[in-house]
Order: sequence, then C-alpha cells, then structure tokens
Amino acid sequence: MNEEFRRYPIGKAQLDSAADEARIEASIAVIGRASKQLTQIAKALTEAQWDQSYREGGWTARQLVHHLADSHMVAFHRQRLAVISKESPQVAGYPEKLFALLPDYSTDPFLSVILLASLHEKWVSFLNGITEEGWSRGYYHLEDQREYSMKESVQLYAWHSQHHLAHLRLILEAK
Repeated sequence: MNEEFRRYPIGKAQLDSAADEARIEASIAVIGRASKQLTQIAKALTEAQWDQSYREGGWTARQLVHHLADSHMVAFHRQRLAVISKESPQVAGYPEKLFALLPDYSTDPFLSVILLASLHEKWVSFLNGITEEGWSRGYYHLEDQREYSMKESVQLYAWHSQHHLAHLRLILEAK
C-alpha cells in the first residue's frame, strides 16, 4: 500500500460550492452515520491497536478519535457562528498537532466516542434545521485564508469523518 493511499485512503476532499440539496442531504447523512460507524470500529480495535498508527508518522487510533472530537466540536461552533452572523465571521484554526500531545489524548478513547455520538446527533439536528438563508452564509478561515460556504463546510466535515474512519479501518485491518 503506497504512502499517498495511507495518507488519503478516500482521496482528498472535493467540495462543491454550488452543491444541490441532494449532495447536502447526503453530507448530513454521512455526519449522522459517522458516530455509529466509529463506535463499531472502536469496539473492534484491540488494546494494542489503540496505540498503533495507520502510517509512519501518522496519529495513533487513540489520537485519531480524540482529534475527531476536537475537530468536530470546532466545526460545529464555526457553522453555528456562520448561520447567525450577518457577515462572515473570521475563524481561527487550532493547533491540532499540539492538541494531539496533550494529556487528554492519552485517555480512554471511548470518552471521545461518546462525545461524538452526542455531538453528531445535535449537529445533524442543527444542520437539518438550517434555512435557505443560513445555507447561503459562511465563514472566513484565517489559517486557510479562504471563505468556506456552509455548503462547503458540511461537505468538508462529512469527508473528514470518512477520512479518519478509513484511517481507523487501516489499523483494524492490520491485525
């Protein structure tokens, strides 16, 4: 298996700024299913696999799960700000590589599995309630130096969910 596949097992995110309703609904459905898929994978991982990586220099399964929780909490917050703001809010990135070194990243990964289950349920409820006006909004990401529309953002985090679930499957399949 080559390095590029290990790094991007489902490919890089393909965002459609003019996504139709079907693509948005599909992205929301992916976010809705992701926590159940994560729970299934997490239950199948052995204790040793939690501290294995999907590639040389990549995060461990434990770090991936905690990263998903951090990243998706941030994404949910960004999207909510975008929907309520008349002008695109500026949002900062966060030091995800440094977060992965914090003490909570060595804790029980099921803490983040449980957090994600609740967060994704609330997130899907939020996404399903967004009006046409809300979908027309977005936020400016200071680190990426670009505007993300709400339509792009929901596609991005659907991809992000599946991207890291694929990394976890690589670890699981390496038994």
